Amino acid sequence: EMFLDGLKALVDIDREWIPQGEGMSLYIRPLIFATEEALKARVSNKYMFAIVATPAKSYYSEPVSVKISDHYSRAANGGVGSAKAAGNYAASFYPTQLAIEEGYEQIIWTDDATHEYFEESGTMNVFVRINDTIYTPPTSEKILDGVTRDSFIQLAKKRGIEIKVEPIPVKTVIEALKAGSLKEVWGVGTAVVTTQFQALGYQGEKLALPRLSDEESFAALLKKDLVDIQNNLSEDPFGWRVIVDHALETV
Repeated sequence: EMFLDGLKALVDIDREWIPQGEGMSLYIRPLIFATEEALKARVSNKYMFAIVATPAKSYYSEPVSVKISDHYSRAANGGVGSAKAAGNYAASFYPTQLAIEEGYEQIIWTDDATHEYFEESGTMNVFVRINDTIYTPPTSEKILDGVTRDSFIQLAKKRGIEIKVEPIPVKTVIEALKAGSLKEVWGVGTAVVTTQFQALGYQGEKLALPRLSDEESFAALLKKDLVDIQNNLSEDPFGWRVIVDHALETV
């Protein structure tokens, strides 16, 4: 309740900072960090909770090329990969820079034990469409249980699109691509909403993905469904919208 009241108050204060236009938003990030006056390798006894709001534009304006990682890992079992922790970003910087130098914008992370299964892409949850079925990996202690991921799953079910939450073998994706049954691969996240992929890098090859129109693409269709709810352009059957009206009077 304290968090939601504080969030409403912040959005109320920053109303004039909300940018207008397609793909624009006020990006909201709650965070917590240690504030104890000490330099020690242990858990802090004091913390600061804060909410940061920043005007934001579309993260990626065009489809991106991603490299499937067969060596580096973002997270491992027994770690904090499922948390929105700053350290998880640090682990991704060097491998991502190497991928950029090879001509890719992002990485699809694979499991640390075998590198045989999709996990996440960059800082996004990942979705794969083979024929007319969508697949996304199950959440785990290595995969973030993202809000946008959950939204896409619910929106797909509402539309009657078959969606399976199960491990996605890299081999299956590559075989489907070569057989012509892989239709699209994309990532989702709070800031980006959806980023569609145009090519997959795998074992030294850069494999082009099909280019679908917005009418053919499930990624584009589900993104529109979500953004229309966010922008109050359609009904909200899930109860996701929250009205912010004179919040400062109640805090």
